[in-house]
Amino acid sequence: MQTATAPAVDWTAATAALLRDEVVPDLVAQPIVDLSAGRITGYELLARFPGPPDAPPDAWFALADRLGRAAGLTGRVLERALALRPTLSKDTFLTVNVEPHLITEPEVTEALRGRSLARVVVELTEHTQAPDSNALERALTAVREAGGLVAVDDAGTGYAGLQQMLTVRPDIVKLDRDLVSGLDADPIRRAVVQLLGDLTGRMDAWLLAEGVETTAELQALVALGVPLGQGWRLGRPAPPFAEIAPGTAEDVRLFAAQATLGDHVAALMRACPTAPLGDHAGAALGTVLLDADGRPAAIVVPGAGGPALAPALTVAPSSSPVDVARRALAREVPFRGAPVVCTNARGHAIGVVDTAELVEAAIRLNSA
Repeated sequence: MQTATAPAVDWTAATAALLRDEVVPDLVAQPIVDLSAGRITGYELLARFPGPPDAPPDAWFALADRLGRAAGLTGRVLERALALRPTLSKDTFLTVNVEPHLITEPEVTEALRGRSLARVVVELTEHTQAPDSNALERALTAVREAGGLVAVDDAGTGYAGLQQMLTVRPDIVKLDRDLVSGLDADPIRRAVVQLLGDLTGRMDAWLLAEGVETTAELQALVALGVPLGQGWRLGRPAPPFAEIAPGTAEDVRLFAAQATLGDHVAALMRACPTAPLGDHAGAALGTVLLDADGRPAAIVVPGAGGPALAPALTVAPSSSPVDVARRALAREVPFRGAPVVCTNARGHAIGVVDTAELVEAAIRLNSA
């Protein structure tokens, strides 16, 4: 049986246009959000190519690189990006991507030279490393002397990224999406983010989490004290300048307020689905099952043969993590890992606390 293959992309027209230096992509802006106040603090400008062909920006830049036209294309993007700076709202910045091996090329240096770069962040990607570290240092010094800042992309995913951080000493360090994805349920990812946060703090730099796509990821990043974030959960790219996603500002302020309650389990609380106790077939893991009075009776947890029910351990949001951890670990062995349910004064479920995070918080408080 033969399988259908995708039709080959025809780059003929694009190749000719790139060789004539006629390609000038459109720009869209994705909001960068302050994760303590829930407001837009900057924008990343991203290139979009109308085609033909209809292909992602990386494919266009890769072709330009093979044709020896990447520096010219990057220079034209920079010119368009810098032309938008006068229209920036107050107290915001814009970031523009530049490959390290291109920032020393004449077309790129010419686009950056002879103008103020205040409120401009030159973001070095990791696709191709600079062949001459001394030339790279001189180019970045010129950016900083003109008032600009420097960011490094994809931090925390390999030796090259760490080496670039130590060499460049950036003003902004961007967390790779691979570290952000699912960190709310992965204590190892959270630990790596904390370590990078400590490192960037010692470098007097800002940590920026990119690729934030879920509310749970957003809440975890706020709880970890990551100062900046961007991603579809916060705002999608749009022609300059995009707005923050609806409801995001309120969510960020709520999560930040919870994070200040370090000695309360409220700081660890997350939203949870609920369902009637007698109608839980197919309920997702972590679903709180309610009795006839609407109070938590059980919670759906992983079992040996599939989902199982654990009795709900309920606590007030103002409870101490140390006290709650003791109660959680005193449960019967099969249920010790089940999330703890937070309830309001009427006994209704308002969120759950992951037991592993609870124990981590209790250890931190005991060792403080």
